[in-house]
Amino acid sequence: MMDRQALLKSIPDGEERLLFAKALDQAIFAMKRRQPAFSDFMDRAKCARFQERMRGIRDLNVVLFGGTEDCERQMMGFSLAEEEISEAEFPIKIIKIRRKSKKFGQADLSHRDYLGSILGLGIDRSKVGDILVTEDAAVCFVAEEIAPYITAVLEQVSRTAVIAEETEGADAVPVRQTETKRMTVASLRLDAVAGEAFNLARGKAQTLIGAEKAQVNWNVVTNTSHQLKEGDLVSLRGFGRFRIKEIGGKNKKDRTALVIEKYI
Repeated sequence: MMDRQALLKSIPDGEERLLFAKALDQAIFAMKRRQPAFSDFMDRAKCARFQERMRGIRDLNVVLFGGTEDCERQMMGFSLAEEEISEAEFPIKIIKIRRKSKKFGQADLSHRDYLGSILGLGIDRSKVGDILVTEDAAVCFVAEEIAPYITAVLEQVSRTAVIAEETEGADAVPVRQTETKRMTVASLRLDAVAGEAFNLARGKAQTLIGAEKAQVNWNVVTNTSHQLKEGDLVSLRGFGRFRIKEIGGKNKKDRTALVIEKYI
């Protein structure tokens, strides 16, 4: 059995410690009751840190899932080591929020608009996963227990009248749109690649990285000279994210060729 207090000691007081404590309680429940239990939604970086801390716990199986394979926010599923947890067992529901009518000149609704309206219902952020926005709707992954409340009460996003309906299946989830960009960089440093990818001056990129607005593979990175490698997923808050698909050779100007996949 795990030593709950010893595990918590490694995390400073604050929001992350509270989240980890709740996750540990679910892990303990799963082991004692011999049935699956699940945490709330967390970003991938926290999930990875918590999963690493739990790695030494014998007889505990930990699975991460957020609704689709590439969701940024995920739940942790816990079970005894000999038992598997399927994605279908995760207490996640899909809600589609669409405009009641399509009027000419209506303003586009952003991720912030949809999230703000859901949280405005008194719902905690930990109960809401990814929100995928399309031209006239959004698909939201939410904790099972709050889905009926959202569909019954949510009537407006920003100032736009909407209808919120529970839906099922992968067909309801929009494909994340990407574009391929070929470029050359002076080096594989985070500031150099992020600056080129987002058309930012290197100094601006350095400032944003130093302000903890950059993530590499879901982990915050503040070292501007952090070396990137093929397959890395890089995000810069307020600008977007991209994955390094291919690192090529150097040209005559000693710049390295890159192929990245930008999420749009």
